[in-house]
Amino acid sequence: MDMFLQQLVTGISIGSVYALLAVGYALVFSVFNFSNFGFGPVMMLGTFSAFYAIPLLHLPLLPSILLAMVVAGLISFLMELTVYRPMRKKKTLKLYLMIAGLGINTFIPNAAIQIFGGGVHPFPSDWARATIQLNTIAVPRSDILAAVLSLVMLAALWLFLYKTRTGLGIRASSLDTDTAGLMGINVNFVAMIVFLLSGAAAGLAGCFYGMKYSVFPNMGAIASKGFVASTIGGLGSLAGAVISGLLLGFLETMIAAYGSSTYRDLIAYALLVIVLIFMPRGILGKGMQDKL
Repeated sequence: MDMFLQQLVTGISIGSVYALLAVGYALVFSVFNFSNFGFGPVMMLGTFSAFYAIPLLHLPLLPSILLAMVVAGLISFLMELTVYRPMRKKKTLKLYLMIAGLGINTFIPNAAIQIFGGGVHPFPSDWARATIQLNTIAVPRSDILAAVLSLVMLAALWLFLYKTRTGLGIRASSLDTDTAGLMGINVNFVAMIVFLLSGAAAGLAGCFYGMKYSVFPNMGAIASKGFVASTIGGLGSLAGAVISGLLLGFLETMIAAYGSSTYRDLIAYALLVIVLIFMPRGILGKGMQDKL
């Protein structure tokens, strides 16, 4: 029982990372109907900003995480401004937007290896590495922080989308971008907000992943699990992204604990295929005209 509880804590921790990444994918897809495959480098660069800020600027952990969210958000917006927006203005096929994202996903990590080196580094926070003993269960502080801050950000995101005027504009754009523009909604402003929010979620997820494992230029590859979770939950569904992210983290952790870690990716992608066969829209997926 103790082992199960220990793995449950770990599953919630890694699941919260997947949930944040999945929400980032869902936000972009809900409005623009394409998946931003350049999401991984955004996560990686945000994490590296915190990685260097802690020793060089002597920032405490929480301000460094906030810095990572800001940097990742700005990089995400810059990506939209310089790559996706010109392509959208030319009415480029969504497929080409995703191909551009794949190009970014290849170029930036390789450039980062040349700049930062290809080494694997521990996240520079003694506080995050410490554990709290609950009877026979050792809970890393980073796991608790990941669960709490992820919950706070997801709740804040829900309030923003459903209780603010800007959130209303985003939800209107998710139904029909062209019509929303005709009704006076600034679609480019919506794009800026969506990419800033998705980037901030990626930066937060990257810090948690770095605390739990390590920081390295190719760490953004984990964002593919966020895409898997977003697809399983239903592309464009924020609730589905959160639920499937936590579910995926739980399943992977239990499989690694009671079976073999070599089956983690096998089970994740097998689940993806099964869900798409029997539930093509995902667990909570909706029609293209009823997202968010």
